[in-house]
Amino acid sequence: MMKPKYTILSVAIAAILVGCGGTTTEKKTEISPEKTVGNAVVEVKSSPVSEVASQPKAEPKKAAPVVSQVAPAPAPVVVPKHKLDIPTDPNAFLVTASTKSNEHPFFGQGLDTGFDINGKQGKEIVLTRGEKYKFIVDTGVKHDFYLTSNRVGWGAGTYADGVNGQFIYKGEVTFEPSKTTPDLLYYQCRNHKSMGGKIFILDKGEDLAKVKTALAASDVGVKVKKGRTFAVTAGAVKQKLGYAQMVIGSGSAKRIENSGNQQAIAILASARGKIDAAKASLRGDQLQQAMTQVNEGLRLMTAASRQITTESEMAGVNHKVKFEELSNSLKTYEGSYKKNLERVAKLKQPHNEAKLDRAEYDRLVAEGKSLASKGDHVAANNSLAKAQTMITSVLTSMLHEQTVTYDKNFETPQEEYEYELARYENYEELIPLAIEQKQPSQRALELVDSFVQKAGKIRDEGKGVAAKGDYKMAIMAVQAATSNLRRALRMVGVN
Repeated sequence: MMKPKYTILSVAIAAILVGCGGTTTEKKTEISPEKTVGNAVVEVKSSPVSEVASQPKAEPKKAAPVVSQVAPAPAPVVVPKHKLDIPTDPNAFLVTASTKSNEHPFFGQGLDTGFDINGKQGKEIVLTRGEKYKFIVDTGVKHDFYLTSNRVGWGAGTYADGVNGQFIYKGEVTFEPSKTTPDLLYYQCRNHKSMGGKIFILDKGEDLAKVKTALAASDVGVKVKKGRTFAVTAGAVKQKLGYAQMVIGSGSAKRIENSGNQQAIAILASARGKIDAAKASLRGDQLQQAMTQVNEGLRLMTAASRQITTESEMAGVNHKVKFEELSNSLKTYEGSYKKNLERVAKLKQPHNEAKLDRAEYDRLVAEGKSLASKGDHVAANNSLAKAQTMITSVLTSMLHEQTVTYDKNFETPQEEYEYELARYENYEELIPLAIEQKQPSQRALELVDSFVQKAGKIRDEGKGVAAKGDYKMAIMAVQAATSNLRRALRMVGVN
């Protein structure tokens, strides 16, 4: 029987000894950054200085070689950290996040941050039914990746058939489209609008252009059947053009022109250009092209309007979508609560974990669903928010009861390692949900992300050590990783 009692300092010392590649300084930096980052900086800077100091003795009249030796030193430290590891497998996609440019299909819409696929903003993805695909997600703790039938995402329209592992910000999602998968889906963020892009689903050998034409026709209300499309009519184009001209000549356009926002004004000019091009295409009887151009003009008009819209003006909440989002969050919390109860039961010893008032919790959830069915989503969301507060408070108490320094009995070191790893995963699961609930500042989010990244590296190191059979060292590494996750939660406001 083991009664381990470790501290973060012992973890730092132990991690230095772990032979998983890299230098001793790198190990210290990962495990105990507060105590070692300073030393690491001194070591990095001291080496080039000593080299420079030694050079003039050999060549006292040549200062240039000294400079050339110093200048390249920082490059190896900075550049590799930002290099994307693009997968070579054509059925694998790296999903990251960056500030949108006008290359992004949702530029000017939703959040100013968007998803990148293999380094390209909002890239369209083409998949084939019957094949298996993998999304390697690394989007930052604020953005949960998922697949949806909803154009803007934001937690709505979740598509789950053939999908495993979604609603994550770091990890892998697999997707195997089937015969029932629709021709068009989207990859989006659960927590924010319009971050992702389109996913086209084709049968083997099917022509992408034909699928896009069918979808475009469907967008303007033209009847579409599988393998057969009907041409866009002149009447449909004229109707859409009339609407577009009304929008372009509206008060919103005047407000953009008077805003002084040069980017918004430029986008508005592009929108007008698209509408004019659509008129010319209509005159030339190029109906499909005209419809595409008028739709693009309307999209640009919306983007221009958003450029001058304040955050408070954009804060209008779609309460129906918010209800779906809260419902999905509660399912995740309930799963975490269930896993923690099972873990406590396996320990077979006294504990003081808080218990969920199941009757009250179920009443609030049922009340929320009932109100939503009657169309009162505002009141429904209030009920679900209360239920969410209940279960997150209990989860926080349960997790903190299992502190980093503890005294529990385990049959083997492997059993203790598995316990620690499971506890780490529970904390990791709470972070994106805590962010969603607490809405911390951008600076706090940056700190959270740094703690989470650090925790992941230490956890991976612990797994590597465990694979070699050294569970004692692995336990200490995972404990240190969990400590970083707890610090991340404190930055969000979960104590």
